[in-house]
Amino acid sequence: MVRVIMLSPPGAGKGTHSRWLTMQTGAAHISAGDLLRAEIARGSELGRQVAGYTERGDLVPDELIFRALAPAVVAAARDTGGYVLDGFPRTMPQALRAAQFGADLALTSNAVIYLTAPEEELISRLLDRSRREGRADDTLGVIRHRLDVFATETAPLVEYYRSRGILLELSTNRPEAEVQADLLDRLQAQGLILPAAG
Repeated sequence: MVRVIMLSPPGAGKGTHSRWLTMQTGAAHISAGDLLRAEIARGSELGRQVAGYTERGDLVPDELIFRALAPAVVAAARDTGGYVLDGFPRTMPQALRAAQFGADLALTSNAVIYLTAPEEELISRLLDRSRREGRADDTLGVIRHRLDVFATETAPLVEYYRSRGILLELSTNRPEAEVQADLLDRLQAQGLILPAAG
């Protein structure tokens, strides 16, 4: 069963392609952002702690993310045998901790899908999403800050996963169907998804 991490700057299509991949594979889609937003909406203690970070566009501290994510990953592996992890890890310490967590529970990720797009395209998509969904955290200032945070904190993960031989890099600056066909081909070539019966 597929156990993958979706890695991308904000706006490159993690959510869209994660949801599509879960429909193709039956693996559970685990969105770090959705889990944290649900905690905020519930007004839980964890949600109150998280809210200040997300409003500023800052990364949520590791301890808070693990409190939300660890049970979801364990449940996903138990219920579906796999997962598509969207929006986590975002820093090297998180990646190292996630690798240890995966090794301890025999839930190690077997691929990291890195989605890319030019910065001006990312900004355009995020502003459009903000208008459509009323996302208060998608103002131009916060978007630029989030992209800067990605470049500083998350981009180093690309080389880390590349060096481990599990990185699949795809441009999303093209039609969605083309990205998804490419992604399916790459996962089949890695033996992570069986080709559809002809």
